[in-house]
Amino acid sequence: MSEMLHGLVVQHGANRNQVLAEGDDPLDTTALWHCSLRGKLRQGRRDRVRPVVIGDRVRFEAVSGDERVGVIASIDDRRNLVSRPQPSGGTHRPLEQVVVANLDRLWAVASLAQPPMNPRFVDRILAAAALQGVEGGVVLNKSDLDDAPDPGPWVEAYEAIGIDVLVTSVTDEVGLEALAEAMRGRISALVGLSGVGKSSLMSAVQPGLELRVGSVGERHGHGRHTTTSSRLFWLPSCEGWVADTPGMREFGLWGASRGQLEHGFPEIAAAAVDCRFRDCAHRKEPDCAVREAVDAGRIAPSRYASYEALFDELPTDEERRDGSR
Repeated sequence: MSEMLHGLVVQHGANRNQVLAEGDDPLDTTALWHCSLRGKLRQGRRDRVRPVVIGDRVRFEAVSGDERVGVIASIDDRRNLVSRPQPSGGTHRPLEQVVVANLDRLWAVASLAQPPMNPRFVDRILAAAALQGVEGGVVLNKSDLDDAPDPGPWVEAYEAIGIDVLVTSVTDEVGLEALAEAMRGRISALVGLSGVGKSSLMSAVQPGLELRVGSVGERHGHGRHTTTSSRLFWLPSCEGWVADTPGMREFGLWGASRGQLEHGFPEIAAAAVDCRFRDCAHRKEPDCAVREAVDAGRIAPSRYASYEALFDELPTDEERRDGSR
C-alpha cells in the first residue's frame, strides 16, 4: 500500500495540484508533490468550478516518491473559504468559484491612482470576507503618485467601522514593514483589480519572489492581468503564507441573499436593529434607521452606495431558498 501523506495545496492547475507535504521546507520548490485528484473528488460537487484550491489541507497518496507524484484522496474540513460566482461567460448556470481556503486575513488592495481608487470593488471584497467568516483589511497602494488623492478620508471611514487600513508605496517604501507584520505567521490573500500593485507589494515585502509585474494601460487606465493562476507563496521575512491571485474585473457575492447582505456591512447591521420593520431592506421603507444614519453622517455615503449596488445583484431570500437564482 502506498504511503499516505498530509499537506497544503500551494498551487492548483487544470490537471495537477502542487502540494507541500507536512514537515517539508516551504522554500524548497523541488520538494513539492505534483498531485492529481482521485476519481471521487474529481467527480464530486458539480456546482463548483474546481474541488481543490490553494489553502486546502489535503491527504494524498504517494504514487512515486522519486518523482514526487501523488493522488489527492481527501480534503480536510475548511475553516473558511472565499468564493465568488464564476465570472460571466461560458455557462448559463452560476457556479461557485472558490478563490482560496483557510484564510486568516483577506486584504482588499486598491490603488489611489493609476487605476483610481474603486471603493465599490473594495467594499465587495470586505463584504465577501465578513459574510464568509474571514477577517478583512484594506491596502491603499501607490500613495507616491502625483495624482494620488489624500488617503486620509478613506482611512478614517474604514477604521471607523473596525477595518484595518494600510497606506503603502513600493517606490517610497511606505507601509511595507506594517504589511509584513500584519501577515506574520498567517495565511493572507491580496485581492484587487488588475494593476493595483499586488505583485509589486509582495515582491517588496519578500524580495526574490518570482512574480510577474505589469503596468497600467495608458488608454483606459485599467491594469493588465499579470498573474494567471492562484498560488501560495511562503514569506520567510514574516513566516507566513500569502496568496497571489489573478487580478479581477468582477467579484460578486456567492451564496448570499438580499436579507443577508447587511451582515457584510457591520455599520449597517448595527444600525438596522433600530429599523421599524425586522425585514427592512434599507431602501424605501419608512422609519429606516440605516438611511437615517446615512443622512446624519454616521454611515459613509460611499458604503451605503456599495450596499445598494450589491443589493440589486442578489436574489431575494425566497429565490435563494428555492434555487431560482
